Amino acid sequence: MLLFSLITWRTSILIGRELNGDPRPCGFFDDSPFQSPIPPGSAALKARMLPPITSFPEIARNSFGSFGAIVLSSVLYFELFSSLAIFFVSLGDHMHALIPRLSTANHQVIMAFFLVIPTAFLRTPKHLSYLSMVGTFATISVVSAVFVAFFILGDISNETSLRKFGVEEPPYRVQLNISGLPSALGLVAFSFAGHAILPSIYSSMKKPQEFEQLINYSFSIVTCCCLLVAVSGYYMFGNTVDDQITISLANANIPHAGTALTIIMWLMVLTTFSKFTLDMFPLSLGIEEIVEPFLVGETPKEIASNVIRYGLIIGSLMVAIFLPSFSLLCSLVGLICTMVVSVIFPAGAHLKMFGPKLSTFEKIIDVAFVTFGCISSVVGTMATLKDGI
Repeated sequence: MLLFSLITWRTSILIGRELNGDPRPCGFFDDSPFQSPIPPGSAALKARMLPPITSFPEIARNSFGSFGAIVLSSVLYFELFSSLAIFFVSLGDHMHALIPRLSTANHQVIMAFFLVIPTAFLRTPKHLSYLSMVGTFATISVVSAVFVAFFILGDISNETSLRKFGVEEPPYRVQLNISGLPSALGLVAFSFAGHAILPSIYSSMKKPQEFEQLINYSFSIVTCCCLLVAVSGYYMFGNTVDDQITISLANANIPHAGTALTIIMWLMVLTTFSKFTLDMFPLSLGIEEIVEPFLVGETPKEIASNVIRYGLIIGSLMVAIFLPSFSLLCSLVGLICTMVVSVIFPAGAHLKMFGPKLSTFEKIIDVAFVTFGCISSVVGTMATLKDGI
């Protein structure tokens, strides 16, 4: 986890420099690239090498041409669509924990489907920002709750094994399980996904030259939260931990904690709602922009927009029904999409855009990242599919 956190932190920095149009740190410049009086490519010391960029497809187009932009956009859309299916699975799992009489996976996901519909059609940035705040609050609350449970409960792997299997099955922890590494790598990769929104964050900053400082703070917080949840969950439950730590907590029969656990479960439902809508928005908007030139008038455009959104919901629901494994979906998305968007592409584009200006060490690091991403994606995906399907 620490290694992949370091890799994705570095590629986030690279994305900022690609958007800035220069291989030097963003903090080296005193002004915003969008308002700089110094023309790019001039002889001035603080002149940027290239004009600033505002999106992932632009980076791909500048680095690998139109074909590269099409390929990257396709991967981004696939990642967003896959995330919708993952959110359906998560909603189904948590709603089943809250309402156990819905015993089948299909019923869980279908109920989640009806709960998601009202939130999937929010289209204004104001409403989306509210959802983002709800998701952030819920995530922080859940991480805090996991830590409190770890502090209070300690090691309950024995009790969990008795409850799940009816017998004690020591050892409850193993030092290393090689066969599980591909899936684990995919899950870790999915946890550190999100690079697709970095161009939007960079472009909206009042001082883009402080982007790398923002990345440093963000990755420090995210890494600490991930480590806290991982260590707490494994210490409490060992090998019996579920795909989602909140499900393990809900099934642990903790005395006098029924109300608190119910609140945690609803918080997970809320944060999944918010993530579903936030991911639905750019995906549906991107597809609408593709079909818009073929439509005339506001009514056909409105109908097409609704059809696209309903189609995405139904399609992602069907994927969740036929692949109801949270860990399998997360692992596959992490290995296929996150490796491309968060590791391979940023390093490859950095090498392509600024190659002559980079040091030998920087070139070696970029090549190593691309190689690592390609090998991990191919080998990990094959191993995960072999074990999971």
